[in-house]
Amino acid sequence: MDYYGALIIVPNVLAAAFTAWVAYKVLTGRDSEHRTAMAICFAFISLNSLVLLAEKMIGDMDLALAVVALEYVFESVILISLLTFVMQYIGLGRHITKRNVLLIASPAIISVLLNVTNGLHHLFYDDVILVQSRGFYMFEADYGSLFAIWIGYFLLVILVTNILLARALLGTSPERRVGLGTLMLATLTMMVTGLLYVLSARDDPLVDILSIGFGLTALIVFVGERRSDFTNLEIIRFREAIGGMDDAVIILDSSLQVVYANKPGGKILDQNSDYLWERLRARGLKVPSGSNKWETAMVIDGGARHFVLTTSDIFREGKPIGVVLVLHDISNRKALEEDLRRANRSMNTLNQILRHDMRNDLTAIWGYLEILELTEMNDRQKHLIGKLMERARSADGHLEFANAQPSPGSSATAWQEVQSAIDKVLGKVDMGGIEVESRVHGIRLLADPLLENVFHTLADNTARHGERASKVIVRGENTESGLSIIWEDDGIGVPAGQKEIIFDEGYGDNTGLGLYLAREILGTTGFTITEEGVPGRGAKFVIRVPSGWFTWKSPPS
Repeated sequence: MDYYGALIIVPNVLAAAFTAWVAYKVLTGRDSEHRTAMAICFAFISLNSLVLLAEKMIGDMDLALAVVALEYVFESVILISLLTFVMQYIGLGRHITKRNVLLIASPAIISVLLNVTNGLHHLFYDDVILVQSRGFYMFEADYGSLFAIWIGYFLLVILVTNILLARALLGTSPERRVGLGTLMLATLTMMVTGLLYVLSARDDPLVDILSIGFGLTALIVFVGERRSDFTNLEIIRFREAIGGMDDAVIILDSSLQVVYANKPGGKILDQNSDYLWERLRARGLKVPSGSNKWETAMVIDGGARHFVLTTSDIFREGKPIGVVLVLHDISNRKALEEDLRRANRSMNTLNQILRHDMRNDLTAIWGYLEILELTEMNDRQKHLIGKLMERARSADGHLEFANAQPSPGSSATAWQEVQSAIDKVLGKVDMGGIEVESRVHGIRLLADPLLENVFHTLADNTARHGERASKVIVRGENTESGLSIIWEDDGIGVPAGQKEIIFDEGYGDNTGLGLYLAREILGTTGFTITEEGVPGRGAKFVIRVPSGWFTWKSPPS
């Protein structure tokens, strides 16, 4: 081989070897999301350098056309893997789906097909010749109208890649700017040399512009890797993880300057930056911040929004280097809490009025009964007066009990012994000789403080409506979804058509509120109650408690 031949062959071989080595170093380096795409990119740059060398050594037109088609395939893979790599590197990897990759690759596929089938339509190349010089060949073509698809695709991919890199460069930390700047320089080098390759006259195989351009691209990335630990750079994966979160996430550096904000975080900064920094200063936020949590309110898009703001430190090598702010929108929860407070205030006011009026009526009833007791009555009448006084005292006791209890849902839930609640109820309700057998020892419920009222309602229901009821069994059953507490008597039961409506407000012979309120009290903690007895054989009320809301120390086998 003469000196001229060496000048032609050696640069391509060196470029192929060098880029293959870069691909190997990337593939065997530190694991990262972008590693595979980056390695594929440089592996195909290496292969493309060999293909460009092969083009110089082939004098057969058919074989040369096949090699040129292979060149377009390799360059398509380089462009697709380059764009994929860049998107993953800057935190947009979630958009790299099979569908999107196929969409990105479709113009390249069309270009390759047009190249291969050019002999049928001559729209990709108008004319093709092989130029020979000193034993080497150059592929010379007059490009047709459809070649614009390929050149447009090539330029568009490079342009999009650089726009993405430029946007990331503006919003990143200084240590990542070297890597991003290196990538931009490399892609621009690829674009310029690609255009020169297309536009230049190829009559001398000594100057292989495309191979030189790809080699320079690899060299630039290699130098950047040496200076900025490019291939092993710690990727800020939080862009991928939190980019689509509903919560606002803001990253601050050690001087409390914004390093990154996801979309909701950016909206807060755009509309409430001054207020947010004022609140942070008032809280004395500094690095390290520790774990903090507090509520704050801001105006977003013209409406008041409530947030829970939490902070946590970012550490590197044991030293705090920044702070993460997470703002979780609790506006819906605050609105619900306010609605509940208003509803409870209204209910408390109504209950106080009702209790006051009922106590006045009871006082009047006692007065009339006491006067009636002073009159002459037979034994039957005295017995009935005694019963009336007993019921009046019972009603007064109910009012005292209700006055001492909070409204449903107005207080925090508390752990309550079911057996203790039932024992209290049986001391207040006249069961009329009905035996109560309880098998709920050891069961504790995390329930509304008014849970006792539920069992009071069930006991009163059996005593009033059971008619021939002689026994009640209260038991617990473990179920797949939690726990069932069953109140079952042997009375007349509930007709099939009334099993649902007995829980409606106003249904029944008395106030019509007992079972309705029982269901409401249970519902505040997600419990349910249904009637599942067999009509004529007795009532069976089943309270279902979800997992996590009960304990049972010694459940029966």
